[in-house]
Amino acid sequence: MPKKQQRAKTLDEDLDMLLDELCAKWHYRNELSGEELIAKKSPVTAIDFTRAVLEAEGLKPDNEPNLVRQIKRKFIQRYGLQITRKAYEE
Repeated sequence: MPKKQQRAKTLDEDLDMLLDELCAKWHYRNELSGEELIAKKSPVTAIDFTRAVLEAEGLKPDNEPNLVRQIKRKFIQRYGLQITRKAYEE
């Protein structure tokens, strides 16, 4: 049985939790915030999230197919292909 994920009350806080997980796993600097991601584009899609994370690290997503796949998978496992505040808080 899969481990139950801890969830935050709001989407921006939950995105912060996911960013913290990535930071811990891959030692990213985590210079993004959930609020920034939502403000840039809604809905937040798996690919937009992945690109934002890698670009914040100074990496080019087109040059990092393995990381793209891994980060995108994490997002999809948590939210599906995309997420909005409204959908998260329902």
